[in-house]
This record gives sequence, structure tokens and C-alpha cells, in this order.
Amino acid sequence: MAFQVRPCRPEDVPSIITWTTDTFSWGDYVPERLPGWLEDDDSEVLVCADPSERVLALTHVEMLSPREGWLEAARVHPDHRRSGLGKALNYAGVEWARERGAEVMRLATEADNEPAIKQVLGLDYRQTSAWLFADWYADEVGRSDEPSLHEAVGQDADAAWIYWSGTDIYRTGRGLISHGWKWRKARPDDVQHAAERGALYQSQAGWVIVEGVPTEDGPGYLRLDWLATTSPGAPTIVEGLMDLAARKGQGLNMKIPDLPWTREVLTRAGSGYKEILVFAKPTRARIM
Repeated sequence: MAFQVRPCRPEDVPSIITWTTDTFSWGDYVPERLPGWLEDDDSEVLVCADPSERVLALTHVEMLSPREGWLEAARVHPDHRRSGLGKALNYAGVEWARERGAEVMRLATEADNEPAIKQVLGLDYRQTSAWLFADWYADEVGRSDEPSLHEAVGQDADAAWIYWSGTDIYRTGRGLISHGWKWRKARPDDVQHAAERGALYQSQAGWVIVEGVPTEDGPGYLRLDWLATTSPGAPTIVEGLMDLAARKGQGLNMKIPDLPWTREVLTRAGSGYKEILVFAKPTRARIM
């Protein structure tokens, strides 16, 4: 098949939306986010177009740090799958990031998406960490008499970082921090800046970074980006997060490294979870 890889153009958007709206059983986030991606100077939407300029595939690539690239939203038109388009876009995305200094490229997929995993492994990625994704919706049942999580102050950031660096959470998660559905290496200033904006919380069981995410049609939700605890303290931390969400009248979105005891804690808390796999490959250096 003849095609060219090029940056997406605004005039491509209407046709892309027609075949990305119902990608999954729940729909797709591409139609909603595509216009914003095109306006973002720090990322690129790459597409495969046929000789008539009809877009047959796309992917979104961005830099999450000076040395880390991220690929997401790999989509191929249903009539043109298994035609080499996804592979061509992946190579183009890695090259885009490499030219901007990336030493590692990462992406993520759900553990039950076998076709995607097969393709990713065929592109020389390897799985580097596994995460549990859980949603919890606030109600009065989740509230305790006294909150167990309290806002931390800037002076706590160093202690939180040192503590986290010695935990199984750190080792299993390969030192990554999540930002929505993107993962990169955590840095000490992530914790410091979270404390400065009131997003770092602590209890006797450890620390968490929790971001408030607004939504257009509701009160928004809390998003757990970073967790520093151990097996004995995990139930207290998760209960504290649920209590915090209940007090704010918001939902709770959690992404936690996959360990036997994190699975047990989420199950006992009544929260189902999905397994998310993070893959990486080097662009010009070893995998971080």
C-alpha cells in the first residue's frame, strides 16, 4: 500500500473522527483530544495518508521530559489494519522523539489487549512495569469521623522522596510517576512542587500526590499520581484516599504498581481494577 507519514492537519480532523469514535466498547478519547493536540507545540500528531490524502492511521507523540518520549492513541482505520501503518507510525514517533533528545520511548496498553501487546513486542519494546487502575466513586459511606490524610508541607518533600525510594512500590513501578495515562521517571521536584501546590498528602502510613481534575459535567475527580507506602500501611492509605474523595464529593482515580498486596488492598476496599502494562525501548541509549 502506498502511503506517506506526515503531521496531522486541521482539515484531517473530521474524517479521523468518523472512524475513531467507537474504537472501544466505551468509545474513544481521540475525537475529544485531537484538536487540543494539534494546538500543542510540545507534541505532534502523526498520520499515514494515502495518495489522495485520506488519513488511514494516526498516533500522538510527545516529550514528557528532556530524555523521555511518550506514544499514545495509535489508531488504524478498520479497513486498513495489518497493513504496516501502525509500525510505520511507531518508527516515525520514535524518530520524532529521538531528534528532540529522547533516550527512551514508552507507551502503555491494557493487559487484556493481546493484539496491541503482540504488535508492541514485535516493535522491540519490552514490558518494564505493570500497574493497577481503579475507579472509586464517592459516597457518604467512605467518610470517617476524622480524616487520616492531611496536606503535607514543603519540608516533608525530602523525607517523602527518601522513604518512597526504598519501597517495593518504587522498585515495582521502576521509579515512574503517572500523569493521567502517561508515565515518566519521577524526580524529587515532583514531590516538592506537589507540596507547594497542596497536592502532597501524608499520614502515618506514608505519602501520596493527589491532583484534582475538573470535568465539564460534574464535580470532577481526584487522581492519584504517586504513592509512597508499604504493605502494612497500604490499607490505611487507600482508606484515607477514599475518605478524602468522599469529603470533597468527588470520584477517585488510582494507578498503583501491581503487587500482590496492592491487589489485595484494592479488592478489600471494594474497588475493581484493570491491569495496565507499560512498555519501553531505547532510542539511542539503554532503557531507563
